[in-house]
Amino acid sequence: MNNSEPCLILTATIDPKGMTHLVRNKIEDRLNDYKKSFTKWAENIYVKKLIFVENSGYDLSLFHNLKKNYKSKDIEIISCDSNNAYPRHLGKGYGESLCLKEVVKKSNLFKNSESFVAVTGRYFIKNYADFIKEFKKSKKDIFINLMDNLKFADANCYAGSCNFLIKYLLPETENVNDSEGRYFEHCVANAALKAIADGYIFKQQSIYVDIEGYIASNGKKVKTNFFKKIRLFFYGKIKKYFFNNPRY
Repeated sequence: MNNSEPCLILTATIDPKGMTHLVRNKIEDRLNDYKKSFTKWAENIYVKKLIFVENSGYDLSLFHNLKKNYKSKDIEIISCDSNNAYPRHLGKGYGESLCLKEVVKKSNLFKNSESFVAVTGRYFIKNYADFIKEFKKSKKDIFINLMDNLKFADANCYAGSCNFLIKYLLPETENVNDSEGRYFEHCVANAALKAIADGYIFKQQSIYVDIEGYIASNGKKVKTNFFKKIRLFFYGKIKKYFFNNPRY
């Protein structure tokens, strides 16, 4: 097993059981989303190690059967019911944090990796090749798109060292509380800033991920038109320059 190869973490909640602020909540729709995403990730040539972690205790026989089609890949499927054991007012982001905790506790692929990429499990990143190439080339501890005056992080797809996840991301995301407006994305940003203050090396993503999938909170398909892609590309380059230039 190549320790230098990042492990891809796909977090999943197939049966949300009344989670708040969730429009795409039908089990059949969510299961189909995860199935499509899992298959595309398993077929992606840039993914060598894949961890699929599901937190509602749903039967994962489908995914174990899919796994058999990709014997050349290192794939782990982790099941737990942590999503059923916390107050709903904390929100789905808190469940995301519990998923990551299960990965740290149970995954051999994570234990034998130096770095990770985390993606919302129902999403596939169409420009993942560009994303992973930039991350590998950077060799940084934290690879996240920070925005809103550094208070918010794009948590649809982010990466970093496994030490960053264990020492900063997990403790900080335990503070998620959607009802108080403290979302998972805020906590990821806080974790990044605390790690940077302690000497961890940060790199702002210049690649804006091109997402394929449905938004859970409103049920709409993610859309990024051509002109928006071009605008985000140059915006990302500008942000990268100012973040990484010591003069600013």
